[in-house]
Amino acid sequence: MLGKVVAPFRRIDWDRLAARAGALAASHRGVARGFLFWAGFAFVVLLVHREVYSFITQRRQFSVPQIRTAVAPPWADNQGVELVRVDTRGTSLFDPDLVDRVGRSFESCAWVKKITAVERVFPDQLRIRFEYRKPHVAVRRQNGYVLVDAEGVRLPGVYVDPPPCARAAEVSGLASAPPEPGRPWDDPALKAGMAMADFIAETQLLARAGIREVDVSNYGGRQDARRSEVTLVTRGGCALQWGRTPGTARFGDLSPSDKLENLREVLASYPDLNGLRHVKLYFKGTRAVEVVDSHVQRPRP
Repeated sequence: MLGKVVAPFRRIDWDRLAARAGALAASHRGVARGFLFWAGFAFVVLLVHREVYSFITQRRQFSVPQIRTAVAPPWADNQGVELVRVDTRGTSLFDPDLVDRVGRSFESCAWVKKITAVERVFPDQLRIRFEYRKPHVAVRRQNGYVLVDAEGVRLPGVYVDPPPCARAAEVSGLASAPPEPGRPWDDPALKAGMAMADFIAETQLLARAGIREVDVSNYGGRQDARRSEVTLVTRGGCALQWGRTPGTARFGDLSPSDKLENLREVLASYPDLNGLRHVKLYFKGTRAVEVVDSHVQRPRP
């Protein structure tokens, strides 16, 4: 039985098999040596690269100086200047967190609407690009004018004379105090005033009337529920009592187009509203107009 098992192995030419295995190993020996050589070379290059990179990044010439800069748009004329500080002392320009840290610091500035780019400029500078917030409406306060952008965010500074804004009509009569610069002024009366200022800019008839102020002191009937919530004051001093805003309108209130039609009829009789104390645009009839005194120009027939 054992002889039958061993017999096939006796027929194998072991010398020939050993020769083939040796030849195969010899043919791949060069490939293995080449692989080991290039792997070792790559490892050495990696070590050298790390050492060189570490040497370069730690050199003083690539150290970023401390960032301390005043931020304000040119039209602000040094009013409302915001100081941005970033402690970058000893920080290499190669620091992977540098760009993000500097960008967040400038993004927190009340003047900055958004950061568009932070770029490394070798050997030791950074180039920051950002978009300024723009004044949309000026809000008149007792101590001066406060500016807000189109999103209702308060801009830095208090101004004796308001700079040019996107809307010519200013807002007055707010009961709430302005927030810190860079924060939204969350007041429904301000939102109503800004919406009215936008409407004035888009409406040719109101622009012709020369509206300079949107008074929201009685917004929501805060002072007297029987009086107009919003009053539009012209450059000549005439008060156009607009009534309620769309946000507080009630059933039966005149629509904005009806109020504009009332104004058109008044302008036909009193060009430029000269001599008028106030006009109730939300009320139809002869009682809607009050003259300053008995010596004003008579209305046109």
